[in-house]
Amino acid sequence: MSVTKVDKNKYRIFVSDGFNLDGSRRRFSKTVTTDLKGRDLEKFLMLAEFDFEDEVKKKDPKFQKLAKGSFEAYSIWWLDYKEIAPKTKEEYKKLLDTRILKLIGNKTLDSLTTGDMIDLMKIIKESPAKTETGKLSINSVKHYHTLLKAMFNDAVTLKIIADNPMDNVPIKAPKAKLKDNYYDIGDVNKMLNCLTGEPTKYRLIILLAVTTGARLGEITGLQWKHIDLDNKEIKIEQANSYTKEKGSFIKSTKNTHSERVIAFPAFLVDLIEEHREDESLKKELLGEDWYYGKDNKDENDFVFTQENGSIIFVSTPSKWFNKFIKRNNLKHITFHGLRHTNTTILINNNIDIVSISHSLGHAKTSTTTDFYAHALESVERKMADTFNDILKSGTESGTNPPKLKIVK
Repeated sequence: MSVTKVDKNKYRIFVSDGFNLDGSRRRFSKTVTTDLKGRDLEKFLMLAEFDFEDEVKKKDPKFQKLAKGSFEAYSIWWLDYKEIAPKTKEEYKKLLDTRILKLIGNKTLDSLTTGDMIDLMKIIKESPAKTETGKLSINSVKHYHTLLKAMFNDAVTLKIIADNPMDNVPIKAPKAKLKDNYYDIGDVNKMLNCLTGEPTKYRLIILLAVTTGARLGEITGLQWKHIDLDNKEIKIEQANSYTKEKGSFIKSTKNTHSERVIAFPAFLVDLIEEHREDESLKKELLGEDWYYGKDNKDENDFVFTQENGSIIFVSTPSKWFNKFIKRNNLKHITFHGLRHTNTTILINNNIDIVSISHSLGHAKTSTTTDFYAHALESVERKMADTFNDILKSGTESGTNPPKLKIVK
C-alpha cells in the first residue's frame, strides 16, 4: 500500500492485490479528501488505507468494469446472467424500466449507498400510480425492494461490490391475506348449480381447481399422460405460461416441491372422459389442420387446447371464469381464489396441514399456515369446543369428568 498527495487536501491510495493471468500486478487506487493536518492526517490516511485494502479484497477484479459502470449496465448484465423464468424476467424488466432506471440508471454501481437506496425507495413509494389511492400499493413497493436487494446480493456474492446498500433499507412487509378471495360451501354449491350446461372444458378446469387446489398454469399445462383415471390422480410436473416476447410456452414447476401427484374425486372421471371425447372429435374434424407439435407428433397432446389443438392460453380460463360469475351473479373471486377455496374447505374439514401443504406444492408448511390463518383459527375454535363438549357435562352436574385414556 502507498499514499500520494495529488492536490490540495486530496490523496490517492494505491493497493496491490495479486497478479492477473498475464503476470501483471493488479493495482487499485482510490482518492480521498481531507483537510486534517499532522498526526490527525497520518491517522486518517492509515485507516483509509486499511479500509481500502479490505474493500479491494472483497471484490473480484474480473468485475471491475461492472463495478465502475452504470447501474443500468449492471441490470442488463444481471438479467442475462440470472437464471429466471421468462415471465419473471419480463416483470423484473418492467420494474426496472418503469421507475428504477429512471432514478439511478446512470449512477455508478459501486458508488450507490444505503442513503441513496433509502431515498430511492421513498420516491418509489410516493410516485403516482393508476390505483384508487393514486399511489403504489405496499405489495408493489415491496416488489421493487425485493428486486433491488436480490440484484445487490448477487453483486456482493460475486464480489463485484463489497456491501449491499439495501441491507438496512426498511420496508413495511404486508402480511399475506386472502381478502375474502375464496368461496365457502354455500358459494361452491351455487357455483356448481350454475356450471350445469356450461362447456365441458371449462367445467372441468373449474372443478379441477376447486378439488385439487392446483394452480391455473399447472392445470392448463396438463397433458393426457399426466392423468391417471385408474388411480384418479393428476401428475404436476410442468406449467403453462405466457410472455409477450415468447407467447405461450411450457416451463418447469415453481419449485421442486411443486412437482407432485394429486388425487381427484371419483365424480370427475366421467367429466374427464367426456372432455377427451370432445377433444378427439375436434381433432378428427380438423384432420391435417390439427396442431400436432413442431415435429408433427402427438407430443404436445395437451388436455386443454385451442380450436386448432395448440395449448390453451393460460389466461383464457380466468377470463371465462370472470364472465361466468358476473353472468350468474356469484360472489366475485379471482380464478386463483378457487385454489384458496380448496384449501379453506380442507382445513375446515380437519385435513392435516402437512398433507394440504404437500398438495398445494408449498416448500414449507409455514407458508400454508401463514396464508390460511383465517381457516386455522376456526379449526382451533372447534378443537377447543370439542373439549368443552366432552368435559363440561361432568363439571356442570357435579360428577367427576370422564376418564381420559392417555395416548402416547
